[in-house]
Amino acid sequence: MTIVTSMSTPNPPFHGGRLHQAAQQFGIPVENWVDLSTGINPHSYPLPAVPRDIWQKLPDAGDNLLDIAASYYGSSHLLAVAGSQVAIEALPRLRSHSRVGILSPAYAEYAYHWKRQGHDVKELSVDELGAQIAYLDVVVVIRPNNPTAELLSYTLLKRWLSILQQSNGWLVIDEAFMDALPEGDEFSMISQEPEHGLIVLRSVGKFFGLAGIRLGFVWADPVLLAALAEQLTIWSVSSVARWAGAIALQDKHWQSLMRQRLASDSQKLCTLVAKYDFECVSTPLFCTVQLSTIQRQSEFCAYQYFAERGILIRNFEHLKAFRLGLPKNDMTWRQLEQALSELKT
Repeated sequence: MTIVTSMSTPNPPFHGGRLHQAAQQFGIPVENWVDLSTGINPHSYPLPAVPRDIWQKLPDAGDNLLDIAASYYGSSHLLAVAGSQVAIEALPRLRSHSRVGILSPAYAEYAYHWKRQGHDVKELSVDELGAQIAYLDVVVVIRPNNPTAELLSYTLLKRWLSILQQSNGWLVIDEAFMDALPEGDEFSMISQEPEHGLIVLRSVGKFFGLAGIRLGFVWADPVLLAALAEQLTIWSVSSVARWAGAIALQDKHWQSLMRQRLASDSQKLCTLVAKYDFECVSTPLFCTVQLSTIQRQSEFCAYQYFAERGILIRNFEHLKAFRLGLPKNDMTWRQLEQALSELKT
């Protein structure tokens, strides 16, 4: 396969997190911040203490992680990666020059890395993707989408896939937020056997609140998984990540209770936002809030407004909107409500 390099590199995207940078910029100690910028479950899976031998040994791809993941995702056609971000960066290197359509707005790393490898990238709406699908080589969809929470139908995506397959194209589906949906297994594009050209990315970090271990999975046909594996460094998934992921993926009881809790917290967040006359769309892990007409027409900056109050959000200037993750305790809920109440006035 041809590896493509680009003569000009686009600017890296801005993301949530970066708490220390915000603390320095606004003069508020790190420990006094409420971080709602990432969409990561604030109620992390309660891992036990890491055994000493796990710290001491090299990662072993022959352990039981992939068997456990196969049970969780419903298929054995998986590759463990150090977070789905690794796959986002590697996949564009596996194709020669391609025409890439990305459902937009979306997680900006996709456009950045496909452009960086010299591909022609178009950021398109659903209708535009449907109209241009026959002229594209790769289509990228986040499902449910970040930040719009849109969940494209299985039927529509299967129709797009059948068109892309005719020219050896790819349909890349990012399901990083799928686990939190009450019926996530029903909505997922993963099936027991892989389909040519269909690639699904899954993340352990979001739903399980374990972003720090850097663990995700790619589901695809064996040939593509082998090509992707060649792009990865040896021992790319750490022993601690493999150990932690195996424990969390097996705990069906925690998963069920957490989906109920996230659904409740998400409804609470939407109700709180609506209380102050803001419109929002949501998944169980975040809501995206539309600015008021007056705020959209002014120089108002939601990021600065909340940061001055010690709350880190994810701002989307081009959408005139901002995204809120779930508060983790009563104190952070009160702090957010105070900020929203002052924003309304």
